Amino acid sequence: MTLFRSVAIASTMTAALLAGCGSPSKPNIALRKKNASLNEEIASLKAARESDLAAIRRLESSATTVPVLPHDRIDKLFTAHGLRLGKLTGGWDADTAKPGDEGLQVFVVPTDQAGDEIKAAGTFVVDAFDLSKGGEVRLGHWEFPTAEASKHWLGNALQYGFIFEVPWQTVPTGDQVTIRTTFTDELTGRAFTAQRAVKVSLPHAPSTQPVSRLVPSPSGRRLG
Repeated sequence: MTLFRSVAIASTMTAALLAGCGSPSKPNIALRKKNASLNEEIASLKAARESDLAAIRRLESSATTVPVLPHDRIDKLFTAHGLRLGKLTGGWDADTAKPGDEGLQVFVVPTDQAGDEIKAAGTFVVDAFDLSKGGEVRLGHWEFPTAEASKHWLGNALQYGFIFEVPWQTVPTGDQVTIRTTFTDELTGRAFTAQRAVKVSLPHAPSTQPVSRLVPSPSGRRLG
């Protein structure tokens, strides 16, 4: 191919390109406008979707696991409004063959707005304190989730309430122990606390017998 022919072809291609770069045709203008409109619509839909997702996240983060009824409706129901420790609350003698108490027995029951005892689902937290040292010295902390607490319910003609038997985590130094029990109602989410000082029987350490000192006698025998 001669140089002249190559130049001619290049000139022809350049002229074609220049002709294509001229003013766009009406179909091209319409297509460009349609594409621009579609792009704007897609951007608008994306923004709306992001806004909806953000709203869902805010609702999920602020939602509670347990729906809470309005107070005016709760007041019309027989629900927990208080907590009462029973007479059986005190020392727990788990092993009668050993001296002293092995822990605490907590008898507790929720009460309604009229002060009557009711069976209610919820969590219990028991704390024990030794006040003999002049301050709140914690002897133990025990937690009972709702499912576990339900296993401790006892309802019959003589006993009606929850009974928790907990071993010492720290043995008290005095026989006066304060028991504090907190109940959180599963239905309303409200918490109630009852406290009482009880007398317990302390575990006794085994007595140590004095050891006789052996004194040698003049005859060589040992005297005890």
